[in-house]
Amino acid sequence: MFKKLTAKLFGNATSPASADGFFLNVRCSECDDKFHLFIHKSWELSQNFEKDGSVTYFLNKEIFGVGCPNRIHVEMKFDRNKNPVSRQIENGEFIDD
Repeated sequence: MFKKLTAKLFGNATSPASADGFFLNVRCSECDDKFHLFIHKSWELSQNFEKDGSVTYFLNKEIFGVGCPNRIHVEMKFDRNKNPVSRQIENGEFIDD
């Protein structure tokens, strides 16, 4: 019962991406902690104005846990429709479920 209530209140980390965002799943390369973050496309992506006048988007995210001093840095680029184009990670690895 508690799992159902928690899933209704906070969402389910294994649910698929929605139009509003997507799950970013990463693992720390130092302590192996896993992080499951929901990225809201509406307010967590920043605009990038291209020279040709078009707009693309990017995400810079710093992730760190409680007991580990390691900071995971994620950089992602998105097209004008906010679809992912590329991604890079430092001090961690992406977990593709």
